[in-house]
Amino acid sequence: MVGEPSPQLAALEAALSALGHEVAVHGHDGVDADLVDRLRDAWTTEPPEVVHAHSWLSGMASVLAVGARPVAKVLSVPMPGSLDAEVQRLERLVCRRVDRVLAPGSAQVRRMAALGVPRSQISVVPPGVDVERFTPHGPSPGRGAVHRLLAVGDLVVHNRFDLPISVLGVLGDTELVVAGGPLRRNPEAKRLLRCAKHYGVQDRLHLLGPVDDMPALYRSADIVVCPPARSAFGTVALEAMACGVPVIASAVGGLADTVVNEVTGLLVPPLRPADLVRAVRHTLADAALREAFGAAGRDRACARFSWERVAADTARAYARAAYGAAPALQRSCR
Repeated sequence: MVGEPSPQLAALEAALSALGHEVAVHGHDGVDADLVDRLRDAWTTEPPEVVHAHSWLSGMASVLAVGARPVAKVLSVPMPGSLDAEVQRLERLVCRRVDRVLAPGSAQVRRMAALGVPRSQISVVPPGVDVERFTPHGPSPGRGAVHRLLAVGDLVVHNRFDLPISVLGVLGDTELVVAGGPLRRNPEAKRLLRCAKHYGVQDRLHLLGPVDDMPALYRSADIVVCPPARSAFGTVALEAMACGVPVIASAVGGLADTVVNEVTGLLVPPLRPADLVRAVRHTLADAALREAFGAAGRDRACARFSWERVAADTARAYARAAYGAAPALQRSCR
């Protein structure tokens, strides 16, 4: 596997290894001028059966390093996609040179199809979650109100944490906890505090910064709110569901695939505060509904998004990629 080091990459490596696959990870930091040479050197004497790249840069470097060798090439496409014309040209070029494209959800399947990738060449392999770490059972911190909403992610504008802040203005005895950073010298953190002051809820907004024990924090919430304005993988929703917490999310990107509307939580149109208010009110008012959403979310996380399941789906995609690479193998033997 080739990609920038991340918890998701490390978890996939471990899960594939547990299934009996021999996995080597070639990590790199952003743009790496020596990446192609390092990969080519590593694969000269012992080429892999499958190369799995986890970004457009990794994909292009892998294609160049493999060259004419009969090696199956797999690409996991990132989310969100770029609108830059140069990047899109790179995307098309890489997609034409690999044997299998792994898309995290339906939005990326449509995007790959728009780039000209045949649907038969695409496998849907979602991100995974550690269902042994993120569980409904365990400690949880106390809270300062009857109800707690939780939002998780970097403090950046497109995550739109101002929307759940606005919800507090029409809810009684409910607090919003935001886990993510940075807090210092961050204009978005200052904007959120001004927003809370505008709605008169500054005493019920808690910006925690990065949190180490996220499972405990998830368990302390009545609802996890995921209100981004644009495509997202949905990892936060997965972790919340694995902890048995209902999710209210924008119907964008991977969130629309992860959260099953009216089963594991509610999906609302992005950037629609009134719809978010109605969804939060409806869910907070019904404890039995929250319990049902949480139980269904836990079941879905374990059945569809455990790393064991994701690794099995990935291994099947590798097999299909190797089958697609067979013509190249035949040509190399002529």
